[in-house]
Amino acid sequence: MLKKLTPLDDRLFTALVLSVIALTITLSALLTRFDYLHYDLGRYLSASPAPADIVIVAIDENSLSEIGRWPWSRTRHAMLVEKLHRAHAKVIGFDVIFAEPDLNEPEADIALAQAFKVADNVVLPMLLEVPYFGAPVKLSQPTAHLLESAAGLGRVHVPLDQDGIARSFYLWEGLKAEGLQAEDLAGKPAEDDLRRHFSQAVLALAGQLPANISSAPQPVHHGLFNVDFKPAASSLLTQDMRYVKFLGPPGHFQRISYHQVLSGQFPVNFFKDKIVLVGATAAGLGDALPTPVSALSQPMPGVEFHANAIAGMRSGNLIQHAPIWLACIIVMMLSVLPLLFLPRLSPFKALCLVAGYYLAVTFVAIALPQYLNVWVPPAGVLIAILLTYPIWSWRKLESAQIYLDNALKELQAELGQLGVEKANLESIQARDEMQSRIAKVEITSQFLRESQQKRLDTLAFISHDIRAPLAAAIMQLEEVENATSSISALRVTQMLNRALNMADEFLQSSRAEMVDTSKFSDIQVNGLLQETLDDAYTLAQSNHIKLNASLSDEPMWIQGNFGLLQRAIANIISNAIKYSQPNTAVQIVLSKVDDEMVLNITDTGPGIPPEKVSKLFKRFSRVEGEYQLPVGTGLGLYFVDVTIQKHHGRIFVESMLNEGTTFTIRLPLVATQFEA
Repeated sequence: MLKKLTPLDDRLFTALVLSVIALTITLSALLTRFDYLHYDLGRYLSASPAPADIVIVAIDENSLSEIGRWPWSRTRHAMLVEKLHRAHAKVIGFDVIFAEPDLNEPEADIALAQAFKVADNVVLPMLLEVPYFGAPVKLSQPTAHLLESAAGLGRVHVPLDQDGIARSFYLWEGLKAEGLQAEDLAGKPAEDDLRRHFSQAVLALAGQLPANISSAPQPVHHGLFNVDFKPAASSLLTQDMRYVKFLGPPGHFQRISYHQVLSGQFPVNFFKDKIVLVGATAAGLGDALPTPVSALSQPMPGVEFHANAIAGMRSGNLIQHAPIWLACIIVMMLSVLPLLFLPRLSPFKALCLVAGYYLAVTFVAIALPQYLNVWVPPAGVLIAILLTYPIWSWRKLESAQIYLDNALKELQAELGQLGVEKANLESIQARDEMQSRIAKVEITSQFLRESQQKRLDTLAFISHDIRAPLAAAIMQLEEVENATSSISALRVTQMLNRALNMADEFLQSSRAEMVDTSKFSDIQVNGLLQETLDDAYTLAQSNHIKLNASLSDEPMWIQGNFGLLQRAIANIISNAIKYSQPNTAVQIVLSKVDDEMVLNITDTGPGIPPEKVSKLFKRFSRVEGEYQLPVGTGLGLYFVDVTIQKHHGRIFVESMLNEGTTFTIRLPLVATQFEA
């Protein structure tokens, strides 16, 4: 028994290996930078105009030149708030940390607090940061007076990914409960240890916060899915990360210089019902972030990052990371999907399929966050796809080698029985195992070619050197029998006829086995069958059997060998005549069913036991029975079966004891130029 790895075994093994590779890369985040590369390519799909109702008041180089170096007096900030309030700004988001009081100008703090209180639409920032490596997380928030006057408060912390690029923020972020002290909250009670983001606070105050953004954090569970910024007494907690879908490069949102607003250099109603964000854009102030839409030499100001976050949150276009369990399922499915088609394709087509599939998955990975707002890291599945073809090819080659080695071992044993020296095969040794196998196959092929030639020589010998003398001897004995009426001569003639029939049937069976199907020609079945019936008429008359033929008038064409098919059908008809009871009829019906010709030949013979039907078409097999004829070689129906199979057809037998037998031949029809 040859041990062979089945295609299913190969597919299961390859699927297992690819799944392990994909899951390992996905869960371990080994190729995070590769993931981010595909995420960043999506920026070309998400570019769109910035909302007209979001304006940035920029603390830019022009303002620094006109007003003076930073920091400015908080009186100026109070004046800015008053102008924006009079201009009917909907919300003022002040992205400037006022963490310490102005000791040189205390009245400025009072003026700013009063301006905040009058406007009643100012959102101030708070910052969670680590001042230096190893230090506990520090909460920086506005002074108590400013905090009391502000209408809202939100975090402005933006985490950087492993490659140093800012792509996301957390909806909720804060210190563990033990890290929140009363002085940190300026006397306000701590309702939770997580704080909302600056963009949430702005939209909430504007009445534009979407329903899918929670107004309160989920209960905190200090476990696997909480990211601790640093394992200290006061550690940073994060929850519900969202990726920003950037609308364009730095400078994409409307900007107006801080100095211009103070000077009143803006159109009437320019700020009416708009969200106004005040923040630093000047390079020297250090509030800038590298983003996917900006090069390291042109980072995006933090205030514009928040503008993108506000626009994305309001429109429901913030991108969520798929749950880890869902990402694993998607990665596994996409990794093994090519295995459904690889076994059916040639190596070149399989390679093209894998390459095309890789490009398709890459495009889906890039487009998915942009159109469905879901991010699935693609590195695991893409690496698995790249390895699909080499792993699959290795498995198929390994399977082929195992099968070939076992087949060569069995051939070695079989060829030894046919006269080939085992030493000839065993002596073949090569450093390259594949070359050794090829050499053994060449020796085997050479022996098979020699065997085929010997078979042809044997058939030629039977055809001429045996059949011709037998035929000549039969003719001479018939002359002696006719002249002397010798019983001995009659018996010898019968034996010689039987030997001649056996040689003839053996010869015809061998020819059927070796027929070249590429040389088949178009044959009209109607004419072939009519000619066969004409040849059988004499035999039917001598056995007192009537031939009832019902042939379709519709011309039917098949591809085949006329001589072999005629002899095969003649064998069945002659058997039906021989086994039928005298003074009965043999039914021959030719019809067309779908794209096949169907020929039914029914006799009135003794029938065949069901358990013996399977032996009918075996070589040298004869079904013994009460009505079995004493003559026969057991090759007639074997020849019929081989011939029908060579013509891509089928033959069936239905038999009832003491009622008769029906042989059914089905052959595929072809369309030819001769059809009407």
